[in-house]
Amino acid sequence: MADVRVISLGGLRRRLKAVLDPDSLLFARFDAALRRGDENLLEDAFRCLEAYPSSTRRAVREALLAWLFDRSDSSGLADLESPSAVRH
Repeated sequence: MADVRVISLGGLRRRLKAVLDPDSLLFARFDAALRRGDENLLEDAFRCLEAYPSSTRRAVREALLAWLFDRSDSSGLADLESPSAVRH
C-alpha cells in the first residue's frame, strides 16, 4: 500500500495554474480540457503548447511529470467526494 497514491485532474489543473498565467489562453485550453475530461481538447492544448517558448513547454512538462511522480503529493485525496452514511 505504500506505493499507492491518489492523483486527480484537479491536481494537474492546480499545477498548471502555478506555472502558466491563469488568465492565458493556454491555461484556459488545458483547464477546459481537464474539467471536461475531453481528450480532443487536451490534444488541442498540447498542439497549442508547441507554439510557446521552450521555457513554457518545459514548465508544463515538469508540472505534468511532478503531478504523476511526486510521491509526497497526495492532494488528489482532497478532490474525492467525502463518504456519506448512505454509502456505508
